[in-house]
Amino acid sequence: MVVFTVAEDIEAKIRRLRELGKASAEPETPPTPVSKPSPPPKPPHRTRRLGNIREREKKKRIIIGAAILIIVILVVSFAAYSWYSGQKERKLKDAKQKKLAELNSYFKGDLLKTSYGQAKYNELKAQIEAANSVEEVKAIDIKSAYLEVYQKYKAELEEKQRQEELKRLNQAKEEKKMEIKLLFEPLLAQPLPQQIRDHALQVENELLAQVENASSITVVNSTDPAPYLLQLWREYYTYKVDSIQGDYVVLEFNGQKKIYTKEQAKAVLSGIQDYTVLMGYNVKKVQFVKMALLLTRDRVVGGFIEPGSKIMIFAQNSTTKRYFQIADLGYIDTVLLPADAGIINLNEQQGSSSSSSSTSTSQSSSSSQSSANAGDTTVSTGGSSSSSSSSSQSYSDSSSASYYYSVNLGEIMKAISSGKIQGSEEAIKQLENYGDNLLALERRLQLQNVPNNVPFLVIVEVPSVYVPDVLTHINTVYIGEVIEES
Repeated sequence: MVVFTVAEDIEAKIRRLRELGKASAEPETPPTPVSKPSPPPKPPHRTRRLGNIREREKKKRIIIGAAILIIVILVVSFAAYSWYSGQKERKLKDAKQKKLAELNSYFKGDLLKTSYGQAKYNELKAQIEAANSVEEVKAIDIKSAYLEVYQKYKAELEEKQRQEELKRLNQAKEEKKMEIKLLFEPLLAQPLPQQIRDHALQVENELLAQVENASSITVVNSTDPAPYLLQLWREYYTYKVDSIQGDYVVLEFNGQKKIYTKEQAKAVLSGIQDYTVLMGYNVKKVQFVKMALLLTRDRVVGGFIEPGSKIMIFAQNSTTKRYFQIADLGYIDTVLLPADAGIINLNEQQGSSSSSSSTSTSQSSSSSQSSANAGDTTVSTGGSSSSSSSSSQSYSDSSSASYYYSVNLGEIMKAISSGKIQGSEEAIKQLENYGDNLLALERRLQLQNVPNNVPFLVIVEVPSVYVPDVLTHINTVYIGEVIEES
């Protein structure tokens, strides 16, 4: 406002000076003649010329002063105009810089990397640079343009993220479906009955459909086939146990075999909570086979074991020297003593005596005795008798005799089997259950007769799955009798 006022004052003064200049240049208008007395006489010609010179000098000074004033006014006006124009230019420049800073604060980063973001940025920047006034600069709405571009960028970014998430989701689905198929392959490769196979395929298809319809990776990863596989494997093992004939089955796991009743086996398998562990079990049929083992009596319960007894078989590890169980079930079929454990030694003695007086007859008899020795024990068997008579007034007589012989039971058995012995049936009857009777007598008398190093031939019945282990450790086998709880 001050500038405008100064300018107006200067313009007014210029106008006034111009008027004064015009007035001095115009000739003086003669006054209207008035009737007056006669004019005085004219001054001398010299005096009028001096006045003209003074008048011209005055006009000249006025003109020079007016010119100087005009120049000063023009300089001041130009300076004022330049200052005013510079102020306006600076304000416009400052406004543009602020607007450009605002533009750069909005349009930056990934937004500026987009084609439409860069185009809008260049457009707004050109508008700012082309603006001729502060009002034009202020009229440029950076924020609205930014929001418009940002909404497009945001929508594009969300679509891109959605596509990437969809890609990851589809990849997760494919991986999960492949995992499900791989986990079901071992089960479907088994000889399943049709009912269990149909059930397994149904569960597999349901899981695959659940994965396919999943809307997020979290839902895909939460699809766990393990509980379903555990139930299906249990169904398969139950089927295998029931399909085996007999009351017993063998469960094998990590090389360890054990016999269970069918109900026990089902209970063991049902108690397993991890299907991968359950897959490691093998169900086998129990087939008993007879095996002949030559064991010293200290490895066969001292020999005091009867046919039909339930047994368990153990062995010693040749490396660690530790004992372990080979078979948890078996039965004794036969226990045989070697024939050379039954050499019978016979020892017979006989004697007679008689006496009489007057007429009488006296008769006396004596018996013979035989003994059988098996090892360090002697058993008496057999006998004989004789008689004599005399008639006299007085008579007395006495006599005695003894002899010893040894019989090998093995030779007797050979003779009986070849029919070269008389009374073979009687001999068989006498020797029947000799081994059992001998061991029973040991137990009854609590006296050991058969030495520990005498080998017993033991015929056992064991499940076929244990036979390889028994044969592997046959030199360290021990037999234990199972005591049934009453």
